Amino acid sequence: MRLTKMELKRIYRATGYALAFACMAVTLGGCGTVAEDGLNAIESAKATDDAEGDANAASDAKDDTASETGSNYSGDNYYVDGSAITYKDLSEGEGAPNFEAELKGGEKFILSDQAGKVVLINIWATWCGPCVGEMPAFERLKNEYGDKLQIVCVNCMEPKSDVDAFIDDNGYTFPVAYDESGEIMNRYPTEGIPYTLVIGKNGQIKNTYIGSEGEEEQYQKYKAAIDAALVE
Repeated sequence: MRLTKMELKRIYRATGYALAFACMAVTLGGCGTVAEDGLNAIESAKATDDAEGDANAASDAKDDTASETGSNYSGDNYYVDGSAITYKDLSEGEGAPNFEAELKGGEKFILSDQAGKVVLINIWATWCGPCVGEMPAFERLKNEYGDKLQIVCVNCMEPKSDVDAFIDDNGYTFPVAYDESGEIMNRYPTEGIPYTLVIGKNGQIKNTYIGSEGEEEQYQKYKAAIDAALVE
């Protein structure tokens, strides 16, 4: 049995490059001219799909940033290797990856909607001692800065019920977001938690912090970074 060029294209789109190539090699038996034609068919389908993917990605990026003129929020801190998506580590000075999340209480948080505000993002978990230890600092910062600062503490892949119980038990009132799927964690890769970022008014990452030295120490660090970002 020999597969036609059209059948090879269909296999490629259904299963990927490697399996389509293997099917070609087995069914065509290494016949030089026909095998070359089959490979060309697969490569043609791959090139078409790659071009369409690039166009769609560009269109999505344009849509994501259409209302963010002058901001640096981004969604492209990753690269694709085959079927795997790898997210890149973030650095100060880069645009903060945009994300959406459900907040405790049911509201939706969209990072790009915060353009013009200083934002503090904290990634944490209830089982993380240093995370829990610094949380009173966020309550202090929320009360001190009010509308001048947007805080969002993103929980790290725990059930909503566990997050709600923890927040309620401690009486915290700053915004808390759920990330049960780990999608936000993927966009903000880190070597450990707590992981905290201060984002400037233009969406640029100003400061990053991994770990915690306790409530008072972190409060002073975050306060200094927020004050600096507010005057820019």
